[in-house]
Amino acid sequence: MSASPSLERRGAPRLPIGIEFKYRISSSLPGVPEAMVFDAVSKNISGAGLLFENNALIPLDTELKLTLAMPGVARKKIDVEAKVKRIERISSRCFDIGVTFINVEEDSKEVLAQTIDRLDILRLLGQACRKDISDLHLTANSPPMVRSYGQIKPLDGEPLTGEEIKQLISSILTQEQKRIVETNKDLDFAFSPFPDCRFRVSIYQQRGISEVVFRNILPMVKTRQELGLPEVVDDLCQLKEGIIFIAGPTGSGKTTTINAMVDIINKTRNGVILTLEQPLEYLHKNVKSIVKQREVGLDVESFAKGLRVALRQDPDVIVVGEILDCESLEAALQAAETGHLVISSVHAPDTLQVFERVLSMFSMPQQDFICTRLSYSLKAVIAQKLLPHKSGKERVLATEVCVASVAIKRTIFNKNFQQLQSFIQTGGKFKMYLMKDSIRKLFEQDLIGAETYDMYSKGLEMTE
Repeated sequence: MSASPSLERRGAPRLPIGIEFKYRISSSLPGVPEAMVFDAVSKNISGAGLLFENNALIPLDTELKLTLAMPGVARKKIDVEAKVKRIERISSRCFDIGVTFINVEEDSKEVLAQTIDRLDILRLLGQACRKDISDLHLTANSPPMVRSYGQIKPLDGEPLTGEEIKQLISSILTQEQKRIVETNKDLDFAFSPFPDCRFRVSIYQQRGISEVVFRNILPMVKTRQELGLPEVVDDLCQLKEGIIFIAGPTGSGKTTTINAMVDIINKTRNGVILTLEQPLEYLHKNVKSIVKQREVGLDVESFAKGLRVALRQDPDVIVVGEILDCESLEAALQAAETGHLVISSVHAPDTLQVFERVLSMFSMPQQDFICTRLSYSLKAVIAQKLLPHKSGKERVLATEVCVASVAIKRTIFNKNFQQLQSFIQTGGKFKMYLMKDSIRKLFEQDLIGAETYDMYSKGLEMTE
């Protein structure tokens, strides 16, 4: 049953926010005492009305008295009068009831407007969708915070409660995503609130409270030159087989680098590029190559399973968002050994720790065999860090390049990883260099200040 001829004309956009409220029916209905109070939760709400689900039909134009429990630090309750203006049957015993507010005191209007504004996730994301902002953090008992040029600072507003953050998160989730968050307590996915704006969303729990980080994904893939990546990247993108690791800590731009490499291959080579990502961030259009992008958790169960079946899909290049376990690495090595170029990221700050991280996935008896396979399949490691620009208004990329020369391959085969730094330092003819040399060059080019140079250089000395 639908009351479409009497649908309200909404004067204000409604937000999918679940506000708890109690209501009683003002006018008499058969079998319903006027004093009876019912509990409900809004499915969406605006300053002009709300929609809620109800197990009984409430006729059109029935007047209701509502008491709304507004979320926030001080949970305020406001009383409003409303009239039913929409009815839609959603099952045999369930209805969507849409009401218009007909009598709201000025103080209550202000509280309602402020609450809706605070819980409008699109408003926050619109403010965060700027090139100088990389992340938006919604954390309990803190105002919305953003990372701008590497620095954390408040965006605006008062501290958010855990309940408000839950509402903000819930407003952008599908029913299936809500189920996953309820079961797993975390979720990663990509979200596009506007045509030219895209975020990687990471929901997690802290002390039993759901929180979220939105990573701003720039709409266009930057070129190698714009990112400050070394020229050797162009050479690596022309390889036909082998494995390339892009390394760095969280937030160092590994995904951006990998997508720049995909863009180079797509524009310069004919072939098939298959990506396995969690979630999909940059969306590539076919240029010279066919780009097939598969999302782990949506299109395929896991990175390892996606890699195993990838070889049946005729790829020339396989991109793995992240090597997380021994199963994924073994599948990546198998792909590299059978004539495919594999590009993947590893959470490690430098070349040496890439191998330490990779080997830690395997038992001691397996490590020799993995080193043998890596010595044949590895083509390069690019490690990177993002450093604050001298101006304080952007960040610059520092990199370390290790190319699999004969000496590097022998070092990997023999597990003499402590020699890697020496071979990288003397491997200039192969376009290799150390992270400390890249940082020094940025300082000499006046891209980073003396304080930044000292801080990062001393940090590297402590790890040598």
